[in-house]
Amino acid sequence: MTESLSLSRTEVLRRYPNVVAHVIAESLGYATPSLAAKIVADARDGRQNWCEWIVFCYGGDPRKAVSDAIRRRHMHHGYMASYQRARSLVLEAATYGLEPMLASWF
Repeated sequence: MTESLSLSRTEVLRRYPNVVAHVIAESLGYATPSLAAKIVADARDGRQNWCEWIVFCYGGDPRKAVSDAIRRRHMHHGYMASYQRARSLVLEAATYGLEPMLASWF
C-alpha cells in the first residue's frame, strides 16, 4: 500500500471504533486505543506489527489478531475483556484525544 492510502491512528479510531474496541477486549486490556488502532491499521494495510502481544501471540501478523477479535467478539464481556468499556475508551480517545498511558484497564 502506498503511504497516501494509509490511515492515521486517529482516522482508524474514528472509522473503525468497533473493531478497535474488540482488539482492546481481545488483548484483555493490554492494548490502549492508540495501540489497537495501530494494529488495525497495520492489518488493513498488510504490514507487520511489532508490539509484544502481536509478536508473541501472532508472529507479528496483526491480521490474525484482528480476525480473532472479530471472530470472538461475542465473548468480549466481563472483567478484562469488556467490549463496552473498551468502546467507551475508543470514543474518548477519538473525541478528546484522551486515553490510558499504560494498559486500558489500569
